[in-house]
Amino acid sequence: MRNRGTLDQTEKTDVEEILAYFSRTAEGVWAVDDEQRIVLWNAAAERLLGYPADQVAGQICHELLSGQDPRGQPVCRSDCPIMDRARRGQLPESFSMQVRRNDGGATWIDTSIIVLPEESGKEGSAAVVHLFRQVGERTPLCPPLRIHLLGCIVVERADGSRVVGPLWRRAKVRALLAILALRQGHPVRRDELVEALWPDLDYPAALHNLNSTVYDLRRSLEPALERATDSYIDYEGGSYTLNSGEAHWLDVEAFEAGIAHARREPEPTQAMSRYQEALDLYRGEFLADIEPGILLCDMKRQWLRELYLTTSEELAAIYVKQRQEGEAMALYLKAQALDPCRETVARSLMRLALDRRDRATAVAYYRRLERALWRELEILPSQETSLLYDMAVRGD
Repeated sequence: MRNRGTLDQTEKTDVEEILAYFSRTAEGVWAVDDEQRIVLWNAAAERLLGYPADQVAGQICHELLSGQDPRGQPVCRSDCPIMDRARRGQLPESFSMQVRRNDGGATWIDTSIIVLPEESGKEGSAAVVHLFRQVGERTPLCPPLRIHLLGCIVVERADGSRVVGPLWRRAKVRALLAILALRQGHPVRRDELVEALWPDLDYPAALHNLNSTVYDLRRSLEPALERATDSYIDYEGGSYTLNSGEAHWLDVEAFEAGIAHARREPEPTQAMSRYQEALDLYRGEFLADIEPGILLCDMKRQWLRELYLTTSEELAAIYVKQRQEGEAMALYLKAQALDPCRETVARSLMRLALDRRDRATAVAYYRRLERALWRELEILPSQETSLLYDMAVRGD
């Protein structure tokens, strides 16, 4: 089912008028507010799933439908990934799931999403609209993989075994898996893969390399493979796809979603726990064992690195407020090791030292920053940092 886009603010009309429009469509439609309560249930949804509109109004959608993927894992849940993406302003992809009908049975539906944005200047979404149609029963997907792209690439099969072997040790094999995994089940054109992995080769040679690399990846994921095709890699219409799409666990997605959840958590203890769980996923630089430029991934690598550093500082600040200075210092020191030129981290370490009346350590942190800035950028610390240094020297 085709994916719909988020409405542009300049084109947005009154939300109630938009929902009224959807109520008249022939497709099944339900919409939820920011608390996942059903605010629209059209006549087609009544016919397809059997729930009267007046019965479902105000109900929590995941409690009503109990949506599951082909592996029996919950799609609909309280920490709904669709709502999370909507809150972050990201367009959720189309997906299939099995939902519960009013008669107690189950049916498969293909679903796509439209996010109706809040008024300009407000956070969140006014409503998340689900458009769906009934489809036949789905065949089971291939066993899900756990794919780690933060740090060196690691892939674990459903039985807990790791993908290893001489073919897997080839960088282009791992890079191909990373590209397909990041697309989460969406096709990647053969020409795009050739350009990303072998930009300096002529097309026939690059295409030969791609065919060999696809074969090597298939044999790596399924060593007992006896056919030219496998459960995981599909080729159709000039494009390759990693089958099962979002059924596979991807650490990059879990990392970003975990931080988003932590930032919304109002209770400090729960927030600290969520922050730490997300930070623990960051085993190192994004695609650390893939040479720069091979996937045009440098911007993504920098973004995830900055997200890790910013989040570390956010969690450390909460630790300071909770008078857990030791935990805060440990986070700041890890961030400083990753980016010795980060002045906000150096200032935080200096303040913690000054709070302990440890002027010598505060000065040492400044000197370390000063050397790093001059070595890497040939600049001096900012005035704000220098003022802290003066306080440490004078003993203010």
